[in-house]
Amino acid sequence: MPRHDATKILQSTEMKTYFKLAWRNLWRNKRRTIITVGSIFFGVFFAVFMSSLQKGSFENMVENMVRFYSGYIQIQHKEFKENRSLNNSFEDNAELNKLIEDNKLITEFTQRVESFALASTGEKSYGTMVFGIIPEQEENISGISKWIKKGTFFSSGSNGVLIGKELAANLHIEVKDTLILLGQGYHGVTAAGMYPVIGILDFPLAEMNKQIVYMEINNCRELYSIPGRSTSMILMVKNVDIVQSALNELRPQLHEDLKIYAWNEIQKELDNLIKGKLASSKIIKGILFMVIGFGIWGTIIMLMAERKRELGIMIALGVKKLRVIRIIAIESFFISILGIVVGFLGSLPLVLYFYLNPIHVGGEVAKTYEQMGFEPVLKFSIHPDIFVNPAITVFILFAVITIYPVWYIYKLKTANALRA
Repeated sequence: MPRHDATKILQSTEMKTYFKLAWRNLWRNKRRTIITVGSIFFGVFFAVFMSSLQKGSFENMVENMVRFYSGYIQIQHKEFKENRSLNNSFEDNAELNKLIEDNKLITEFTQRVESFALASTGEKSYGTMVFGIIPEQEENISGISKWIKKGTFFSSGSNGVLIGKELAANLHIEVKDTLILLGQGYHGVTAAGMYPVIGILDFPLAEMNKQIVYMEINNCRELYSIPGRSTSMILMVKNVDIVQSALNELRPQLHEDLKIYAWNEIQKELDNLIKGKLASSKIIKGILFMVIGFGIWGTIIMLMAERKRELGIMIALGVKKLRVIRIIAIESFFISILGIVVGFLGSLPLVLYFYLNPIHVGGEVAKTYEQMGFEPVLKFSIHPDIFVNPAITVFILFAVITIYPVWYIYKLKTANALRA
């Protein structure tokens, strides 16, 4: 047998011995091991649960906003973001549509015309946001029809409008009544029209109910004198993690007069809110793991003190300190793995249950959510990050804590240890 093969076999046998010794040592004092694993379990459990709730809530916030308003990605005229004028609209063209259709990351897309108008019934008037939409495509993105409280959804070619329930109440208007819209069209022309109300919307977002008006896109273009033009192209992807990849693919291929934006560039307030909440949660989780870390460190200090004589005997019998250090390091590895696995097994069923059954909040909490413009639902996430990050944190924690037993064994005096 070649010498290097024999060396590999010996090394493999030696490592197996280390693992066996480390595993047996763990269960020599079951109570201590269970307490240590339990502290890791609670840390992982609460970190996973809190991260799942937080990430799910943020995903819900983003989902609300991107579906009802911004989309995950928007294509606009390069000046529209700073100056939301119909003069900064762009012409629809087959080349742009084909570019988007051919991109495999884009799941849905549609054109919109977005502007402002004064909505009136003759006696009362309120400022509104008017959206010209392609009904079938918009339905696939935002599912407007499910929010219709009264009346019906419109189809392409319809002359009717949908309005929010608060706006309808303020104007004292019902289905089949006529809504007057007054505004400013392309290059300053007067925009005025009368439209039958065919549906009243009851969105979970209170602000939208106060000012939203939906109409078929060609009617909207006619109202504002912008035939064949749109103010934005709304693009949807599977989830927020894919947004940047889609941007990188599309941006180089766009005409120089167009710009492409991610949702967080359009919804900066929401993005800042999420970043602030994430920062605060990191502090809370940091404190949680710090407390757990000190608890584990205390356990390790006690463990080393109890095993001082044992370690001294091993070294006196000729076991090199490096080998003792390896056994102790493997013990720490086993404890961390056990804690992580038990934490995952404990948190996964609960997280999965709430992922499939979101919590619908009511009362004052629901009102607060609606005032902020979010659907009053607590959703949970099962994104891999919520499981991976606590695991990495625990491994880093144990890597740092293992420095102490390494230092302890390195400094251990055999004679003093034998007298312990």
